[in-house]
Amino acid sequence: MKDQELNGLIVRALGATAANQFDAFRLTDTRPLAASARELMGNIEPMPGACALLSATWALYLRDRFNIPAVVVAGDLKVAGQWVFRGTSALPPMGNTGAIIRGSWKGHCWIEIDNLIGDLSLFRTAYSRPPESVLRQFVESTFGHGRGAFLAPTDEVPQGLRYRRRFVLTLRQMEGFLNGQEHLMKASRSDLAGAAADI
Repeated sequence: MKDQELNGLIVRALGATAANQFDAFRLTDTRPLAASARELMGNIEPMPGACALLSATWALYLRDRFNIPAVVVAGDLKVAGQWVFRGTSALPPMGNTGAIIRGSWKGHCWIEIDNLIGDLSLFRTAYSRPPESVLRQFVESTFGHGRGAFLAPTDEVPQGLRYRRRFVLTLRQMEGFLNGQEHLMKASRSDLAGAAADI
């Protein structure tokens, strides 16, 4: 059944053809989602608050490797009745200038495909927060310690956790975040190589 709200957001960001492909797609096997989540989380160092980078990387990975038309949704996250992440503006559009865009955005990103929500940042961010934070307390009491990726049908998201959509990222935005993720990974490998050389 078509999700009219999400369909409208996809049309606005990616066009009607992409929205129709998204609506027609049926995920018959969730193993590619689980396997790709494990692979990405094994290769990307924990970085709390990197939801846009992780979501864009995951969505593009699923599109390129498995032909799964996942979309990156940006919006707000309410936890135990409190807005933990709430964006007041849209992410900036990506241009062809090659310029690095710096700034802050207080919302949250996740992926969606065939009535599933996937979130690689939720647990990493929660476990990095102080013990008294609402997000950490909710995650630890609901899911426990040491969790990796969150993946659930949209109608089975635990009570007390609310994802509110605001917009869908364009392909250019996703690619921009992927480039940023690759830049961070190269910088991290360079730092490790430098540290090894100093030993």
